[in-house]
Amino acid sequence: MKTATRNSLWVLVKPFRRQFIQMAWLSLLTNVLMLVPTLYMLQLYDRVMQSRNTLTLVAVTALTAGLLILMAGADWLRNLYAIKTGVQFDLTYGKQIFSAIFDTRTTQKQSPVQSLQQLTTVRQFMTGQGLFAMLDMPWSMVYISVLFVLHPVLGATAIVFCLVQCMVAFWNQKVIAGPAQQAQQTKQFTENFIQQKIRHLQTSHVLGMSQTLRQRWQSLLAEQSQAESIWLAASDRSQFVNKWVRYTMQSLMLAIAAWLTIKGQISVGSMIASNVLIARALQPFDVIVHSWRQWLQANTAASDLQLILESREKNLGAMPVVQPLQRPYHLQLESVTVELQSRRILNALNLSISPGRLLCIMGPSGSGKSTLARLLVGVISPHAGRYQINQSAIQANNARTLLTSVGYLPQQVSLLEGTIAENVARFGTLESQHIIQACQRVGLHEAILRLPHGYDTRLDEQGLPLSGGQRQLLGLARAIYKEPPLLVLDEPNASLDEFGEARLMELLQALKLVHTTIVVVTHRSGVLKVTDDLLILKRGEVVHHGPRDAGIAYLNQLHSAASSLTAEST
Repeated sequence: MKTATRNSLWVLVKPFRRQFIQMAWLSLLTNVLMLVPTLYMLQLYDRVMQSRNTLTLVAVTALTAGLLILMAGADWLRNLYAIKTGVQFDLTYGKQIFSAIFDTRTTQKQSPVQSLQQLTTVRQFMTGQGLFAMLDMPWSMVYISVLFVLHPVLGATAIVFCLVQCMVAFWNQKVIAGPAQQAQQTKQFTENFIQQKIRHLQTSHVLGMSQTLRQRWQSLLAEQSQAESIWLAASDRSQFVNKWVRYTMQSLMLAIAAWLTIKGQISVGSMIASNVLIARALQPFDVIVHSWRQWLQANTAASDLQLILESREKNLGAMPVVQPLQRPYHLQLESVTVELQSRRILNALNLSISPGRLLCIMGPSGSGKSTLARLLVGVISPHAGRYQINQSAIQANNARTLLTSVGYLPQQVSLLEGTIAENVARFGTLESQHIIQACQRVGLHEAILRLPHGYDTRLDEQGLPLSGGQRQLLGLARAIYKEPPLLVLDEPNASLDEFGEARLMELLQALKLVHTTIVVVTHRSGVLKVTDDLLILKRGEVVHHGPRDAGIAYLNQLHSAASSLTAEST
């Protein structure tokens, strides 16, 4: 696992190695040209000051200015390459990560928002000073070579100092890595806690949970502060050691150069230049030490993103090449068993649903009705048995390919931030005719027109300013948008009044006429008016399945038996 973590960042950036090679050559040019101020200093001390020739001073100064312009241009071009590489990185991986994190089959250990933030973390490292320091590090040998030219003792001393700086960098990593990771984990846990609780703020307030949640948040905040304090203390200690080592080595280099000057082995200009050169040679190491935390975060983020991408590739590889199914849809379940978290939810279900017929699923809470609904729309796969549509096996990994369009209304209606029109059109192309038609069929069109901005009214994550019933109708309109061949509704009339339920019955009857395959999960008996077949579940098993009238008779028998038992007990 550690090897995979180390290599993950390289795996992600490997497709951009051509750009990195170009930046490396620009780094070489920049670092070579950074020798210009040092050489200019040597010319001033060793030639101009001795000859006192003004013409030489002007010529050397003009040449230096031109070379410095070239150096600035090379550095600017390197930064431009880094920015373009960052944009290409986002274009390359942004779509893949976004698709993967919203794929129910993808294995991931963090929230979608955190995964997208990790993508940003890697991109920022690719365009930050830490990357430039790594590109500059190999060219530190340029400065060391010049020191060897000035005097072998200076070059050897520079090599020793670079090795010492590397040792400080490795020590810094060992000291900071653990506390930094712990601080990051506690911070993420605290942020996730507060975000989750904000979504249910009103309920928590009404139920008197605010005080308890605040105490819990303060406890998490205290843990986060303690972890951050430990990390900051370790970081401060490492920075103190790093500064002390760096300044001490620069002073020692100057002292050695001064000793060589006293001995007459180098000039005064060389003595001053040696101090500048050792500073330039050690600068990349110093930047890496300071940006080590960014490197760790980018490496960890790359490792998590790599797991997501590998899971996505595995799912895509397991997906057979198939053609989308043609409508209408005929559903067939053969001995289907579903297990979730080692618990059997559905057991050996056999079921057939023909186009143009409505299957109503009833049963007590916890009987597996919603799980069956999710299975039918391809969100989950059967643990055993076969689920087929038009004789094609449906799994979670091929459902989106096979099923051209599915209408699904979950038990808890979830609307996304955006306009009413965008929610109805499933955030696709806004086709006004189909949007209005869907809202008219569920009886929501007039209510939308009464809003100040009509279909352009923006909804928040809770679906406001719509009421609970209107939100359910909007979810229903989204489900029937463009008349999908398969419609699965989980408690569609839970928040509807009598008028809304009547419009729902009319809608279902009309959809049956266009050969829509309809499955409705409900506790209320109103849907039975338009039901063709009735399925009754209990503890994940079928206790009755057949035509509506036979199912109603079976329910009446159960009700009579329950009433008799109640009467006898009293």
